[in-house]
Amino acid sequence: MTANGKVSDKIVQLSFRSHHNAYKNGDGLETEIYDFSTQPTGLWYKWCQILYGLLVFHYFLWFIPLFVIFWLPYWLGYPLISGILIGWYTVTYFKTDELGLGRHWELFRSNRLWKLLQHYIEFEIIREVPLDPTRKYIFAHHPHGILILTRIASYGGVFEKLFPGVEVRALGASPMFYFPGSREVCMWLGAVRADKFVGVNLLRTKNPNLSIYVFPGGIDEMLETEKDSNETVIISRKGFIRLALEEGADIVPSFGFGEKDAYHKFTIPKFVTNFILKNFKLPILIFWGKFFTLLPLKGGKGLSVVYGQPIRIEKPVTHPSDELVNEIYVKYYDEIKNLFGKYKIKYGYDKSEKLIIKEARLKTKSTQNVSAQHVKEN
Repeated sequence: MTANGKVSDKIVQLSFRSHHNAYKNGDGLETEIYDFSTQPTGLWYKWCQILYGLLVFHYFLWFIPLFVIFWLPYWLGYPLISGILIGWYTVTYFKTDELGLGRHWELFRSNRLWKLLQHYIEFEIIREVPLDPTRKYIFAHHPHGILILTRIASYGGVFEKLFPGVEVRALGASPMFYFPGSREVCMWLGAVRADKFVGVNLLRTKNPNLSIYVFPGGIDEMLETEKDSNETVIISRKGFIRLALEEGADIVPSFGFGEKDAYHKFTIPKFVTNFILKNFKLPILIFWGKFFTLLPLKGGKGLSVVYGQPIRIEKPVTHPSDELVNEIYVKYYDEIKNLFGKYKIKYGYDKSEKLIIKEARLKTKSTQNVSAQHVKEN
C-alpha cells in the first residue's frame, strides 16, 4: 500500500532476510521494498523460534493438548465437565466446516508470532502486479514440497499487505482434517478440504472478495521433492484451469524457491511408493529436519515466494472445450517457467538448475465427476 492508502502498481518485495534479495534499493527498478530482516539477536529469541517451530510443524501431535483438556477435569474429580467438553467437541468435529467456508480466524492468522518462523525460515515474498479485489482468483502454487512451508509466508498479515481486499481459503489434503486439534488449527488459518465442489462453492459465495489457493502438484509433487538435486520437479494438472474457466476466476501463478532443501529424505524404491499410493491413497515418505524433527533445515538461502502475472479469465464458460483449457494451461505453465528462469539465480540456485514439468497421472472418470448435490448456489 502507498502512503495515501492506494495499492501500489510497483513490484512489491517483503523480505525477512538481508541476503539473496531479488531487488535492492538503488537498482533503478520500479520496486517497493519492505525490509523486515532486523530481528532480536539474543539467544532467547532463537529458542522462541525453535520452540514455536516445533509446535507448528508437529501438527499431527496437536491432539495431545486437546486430550489433556478433556482428561484434566476428570482427573480433578469433575467427570461431568469432561463429558460436556467431549460432547461439545464431538458435535464440532462432525460439523464438517472444512467442506464449507472453514473457520477462518483472522486474529490467529495475522498474529505477530508468525514473524518468529518467517525470520527463522528467512522468507522473501515478491508480488509482481497488484490485484483488483473485486475479482475472483485461483492462486496456484508450485512446487508443493514436503510440508508446503511457503504457506507460512502468507501469515502474520503478509498476504493482506500484498493483496489488500482479497480474502482467500487454501485447499488442503483431506488427512489434515482427520486429526483432532490439527483440523481446528488448519481451519483457523483459512484451510478447507481440497474437493472440487468445495472450490466451486467458495468461488460462488456472495462474498465478492473470496478467492482460493490451490497446490496443483499435490501428493505426486511431494514425492518428487529431492534435496541437493539440480532439478526442480513439478506436476502439471488441468483441473484448476477448467475450474477457473467455469467460474470466471483469474489464475495467479505462484512459485516457491528453496522448499526442496528444507528436509533430508530417505529414498524409498519408487515401485513401493507407487503401489501404496495407488492402493491405499497414502504417500509414504521418510524425512527429517533439524534435530531429526520436522523443524526445517536452514540452508543459507532462505525460502522465497513469487506471485507472477495473473492469467485473465474474462467471463465464465459453462462447458470449456479441451482446446480452451489447453490454451490457458499453456499460458499458466509458461508463466511458471518464466518465474523460475527470472528468479532462480537471484535466489541462489545454480545456473544449471532445471525445471522439470511432468504431467499428472490421469484419474478415472468417476473420480473426476462432481456430485451435483454438493455444489450449492450461494
